[in-house]
Amino acid sequence: MLSPKWINDNAVEVGLDEAGRGSLWGRLYVGAVILAPEDDAYCDDGAMLRQIIDSKKLTRRRRAILADYIHENAIEAVVAWAEPAEIDAVNVLNADMAAMNRALASLETPFERVLVDGNVWIPSCPVAEAADAIVLPGGDGVSLAVAAASIIAKEAHDAWVRETATPELDARYGLLSNMGYGTATHLAGLKTWGSHSLHRRSFAPVGAVTQGVAPVGAVTQGVAPVGAVTQGVAPVGAVTQGVAPVGAVTQGVAPVAAST
Repeated sequence: MLSPKWINDNAVEVGLDEAGRGSLWGRLYVGAVILAPEDDAYCDDGAMLRQIIDSKKLTRRRRAILADYIHENAIEAVVAWAEPAEIDAVNVLNADMAAMNRALASLETPFERVLVDGNVWIPSCPVAEAADAIVLPGGDGVSLAVAAASIIAKEAHDAWVRETATPELDARYGLLSNMGYGTATHLAGLKTWGSHSLHRRSFAPVGAVTQGVAPVGAVTQGVAPVGAVTQGVAPVGAVTQGVAPVGAVTQGVAPVAAST
């Protein structure tokens, strides 16, 4: 089992991860999770907690069960997102960072440390700037809080894709099977039908085809929030531009010795 804490101290840690970063369709979602460090803080003494791993290694059914468990048992678990227009305006990295900052800003629980999946972190809100940060390449495979964040982000992302994938759009792009990613079916649909307003037009496979074939009204606009979700999307101008050096955050802190 991954450790609920990365550093064995009294600091409250938040795990951060995203889902849908490489998707051609729609929103990028971010999860932020604060876990209780003791097994007995959970309804089952942590038995279900031990099943939490990287969301990409879970079946859809198991991921849904674990997402519900995380929302019900974590100290706090929230999701936030970046719309495709924001991704196109500021690039996917900056949109990812902005969504992560929105997720942190929405947390009601004070925290002192942020565990970020990946190798870049750009704090741009007061609570993020005040916290220590550790970037963890492959963090969803080494940190329980990051793995939990990956699960709720993936579940929220895929639920949104299913909500927007009308029968017509699914027939065109195969969205219900590819969840917006660039499969052969999706790429063929782009060549045949062009792009939709929910496609990320800054992504090369989308930008290479005729823009705006499908009407905007063809999809359901907006999706109900999952749990305590950061509402809306911050103005593009509010997003921090550029990428801060990776060395600006604490690197390579050893995990808790008790972790498996």
